[in-house]
Amino acid sequence: MSVIEHRRLIGLLLLWALLPLPFLYIVLPPFWLAAAAVGLVLALRPGNELKLSGLALNALGLAIVVVVLAVGGLRISPLRPLGHLVLLLTAVRALTVSDRRSFLRALLPVFLVWLVAVTSSTHLAVVPYFAASAAVWWWTGMRLLLVSALGATFVDRSLPRLRHAAFAAAAALVLAALVFLVMPRLREPWLAGRGGASSVTGFTSQVELGGVGTIRESPAVAMLVRSVSGERLESRWMRMRATALERVTLDSWSPRGAQRVPRVENGLIRPYDGDWSLDRAVEIEIELIAPRRYLFLPEGTVALAVPAAVRLDPANGVALAERVRGPLRYRVWVARGKGPRPADPPPAVLPSFEPHPEVRRLTLEVVAGIETDVARAAAVERHLRENYAYSMAGMASLRSDPVAWFLLERRAGHCEYFAGAMVAILADLGIPARMVTGYVGGDLSRDGASAVVREANAHAWVEARVGHGAEWTSFDPTPAAEVPALNRLRGRDRLRFSLALVESTWDRYILTYGFGEQVQLLSALAGAVDGLGRRLSWTAAAAGAIAVLGIGALVRWLLRRPARRRRLRGAPAPAASVIERVACRLQRAGVEVPASATVGWIRRRAQACWPQATGALEALTGLAERELYAADGGAADRGAVRALWRQARRGMKRTGSN
Repeated sequence: MSVIEHRRLIGLLLLWALLPLPFLYIVLPPFWLAAAAVGLVLALRPGNELKLSGLALNALGLAIVVVVLAVGGLRISPLRPLGHLVLLLTAVRALTVSDRRSFLRALLPVFLVWLVAVTSSTHLAVVPYFAASAAVWWWTGMRLLLVSALGATFVDRSLPRLRHAAFAAAAALVLAALVFLVMPRLREPWLAGRGGASSVTGFTSQVELGGVGTIRESPAVAMLVRSVSGERLESRWMRMRATALERVTLDSWSPRGAQRVPRVENGLIRPYDGDWSLDRAVEIEIELIAPRRYLFLPEGTVALAVPAAVRLDPANGVALAERVRGPLRYRVWVARGKGPRPADPPPAVLPSFEPHPEVRRLTLEVVAGIETDVARAAAVERHLRENYAYSMAGMASLRSDPVAWFLLERRAGHCEYFAGAMVAILADLGIPARMVTGYVGGDLSRDGASAVVREANAHAWVEARVGHGAEWTSFDPTPAAEVPALNRLRGRDRLRFSLALVESTWDRYILTYGFGEQVQLLSALAGAVDGLGRRLSWTAAAAGAIAVLGIGALVRWLLRRPARRRRLRGAPAPAASVIERVACRLQRAGVEVPASATVGWIRRRAQACWPQATGALEALTGLAERELYAADGGAADRGAVRALWRQARRGMKRTGSN
């Protein structure tokens, strides 16, 4: 490769390494723009070589350090000043490429820039970028290793074969996946972002309002709901309640323990007190895709039948008594009219939020002139719906009081902020209230008798103990337009959900993959191996081993087919191949071998470098010229060529030792 080719290649590689940086926070735009400008100059005008003295390089390095320190960036991440320093030093290295040796020195920092860009990327697009990078780096390595040895022959065939690039990309992805699965996790926020906090929607029985970051909607399916009689599902049946969160700290909400054995009549569980008839109730079948702690019941549920042991918590939440693997299907009977509501007494000690003085002033303004608790709760619900915006973003920073931050500063948040704020305001007014979590709405089928409920339908609302009765009344302070609805799924929604499912899967299983997931994976693998070993006999194991060996032999035969075709189409030229090796050794010794170099030219330069190999080189040159130029020339004897090449190498070593 010539100097111009070296400079153009390093410029293209630098531009490729910089590709993700404009989308990351890790470095400031002026720094990656400066490096990109250097890459463009090298790619478009590689002939303009920059030559700097040692003193100038030292002064430039000192200036770079001063600029990096002046810009700072430690407030964002310790990686930021390091990234700035690496970018500027890499740009200088690339600009000063003047031969193969300086190209190799510049290649390492360019690879480091690419490595920082890949490891800092969190979007799904990094996967195809990484696969393409594997092909790019493979092609670069092949060009560096072979162009010197093969000269013009390789330059003519310098474009990579598609199957080779695809194999390099696939092998890199497989290796990266294995390394990702077993390497220790780095959970520091300045290295790995939020450190494992969930970034997608979904049901949770533990609400943390102090989280930082943006939550993305997950289209993953949570449950399937079907009307057994085939009648159309109603919206009120699709408000699926799990339980109420009554254990409250400043920013954490969780349910109380489930210990009470439910009342069972005629094989059906009665979660509420009272004799509710099933004659006018609609039967609904629910299938939980991944059952966890709680079952989900429509409001107005009269009875349910579950093929698993359950317990009730103090807020009438139905919890599984033991872990259930795989989908869980159960049936509920829901009253067509007014059904039962939770009537459990409020906790003896209501949560104390110690509201901010401005929050208390706001509360008094909202309920001014309103006497009854029902009207006060409705006024608070209406105020939050009409004066606050919905946002999937969490807190801008870790504060001491997330409710006050939502009410006074941000004035926007997701459903958990709306519900938490209403509970805090009602508690300040002395009205028993609690946050409730579950699912709302879903995607209806064409006949309206079944629906798909996704993790994006997870929702939080409020129950307040108001009115003359002893029941809890539901309120939803989230703006109505943002509450998940019961709608028909259209074609564009299917495409949107499919794309979102890929993104949410990436967020859930890649970005938040940690030590706990590693332990679960190893446990699952151990269980699978143990179960497989119990089920398989020695005969089946032997058959599997034979099949694996057969597949390996088949793959090897397929990979070697192109080489066999080449041998059949034309006899190889072993002596000419050895001369190409001699040219490669000349390149390593610092001798520039032009693409137009003849066999005689290579012999003369090699004899000048290694005088003690003169005889063997003379003989090899004669054989190579006969192979390449003689009219009746054929391939030289391989044994003779190998013997001459061994003799030439010994002479080269003796010359080097002298």
